[in-house]
Amino acid sequence: MIRMFLKASALLSLGFLVACGGAAPAETTFPGAPGWYDNPIAGCGVGSAKHRGNRNLTKEAATSRARRDLAAQLKAKVQGMVKDYAAMGEAEGKEFSEELVTSVGRQIVDQTLVGTRVANSKLVGSEMYVNVCLDPATFADAFDKMNELDGKAREALKKRSQAEFADLDAQLAKIKGE
Repeated sequence: MIRMFLKASALLSLGFLVACGGAAPAETTFPGAPGWYDNPIAGCGVGSAKHRGNRNLTKEAATSRARRDLAAQLKAKVQGMVKDYAAMGEAEGKEFSEELVTSVGRQIVDQTLVGTRVANSKLVGSEMYVNVCLDPATFADAFDKMNELDGKAREALKKRSQAEFADLDAQLAKIKGE
């Protein structure tokens, strides 16, 4: 569990450095989608769902997908396989050849998220977009409950996470100004 939090903290730190690089946001892939959907900031995941009359179910589906996106950023197991088959020969005096290439892949996400919140949501036409971020207070509080860490290490991790989340809040404030 300690490794998971250290990896998550390292990932968030790296992501914040990249997010704060000042690069101009890329063009949006989906017309009408909020900028934070195509260019989510570190520590956040995004999801969407088509609205078919029940706003609660639509938001719940989009939020679930955003949490899955966030969890995959922290830890995902990816498996893939490519099969490449080729044959050639001759039958009854005629040459033949055949080729078959298949590709299959899957991504498995199994991650416990402590303290997430919906930072943004927007209904555009019939598509609900949701931005889920780790919640600073709950995430920092998780360090206090970890009994494997000594007090000094727990406090250092907590301070770093609070600093990173302060930066996250600043980045979210910029996004909300779009």
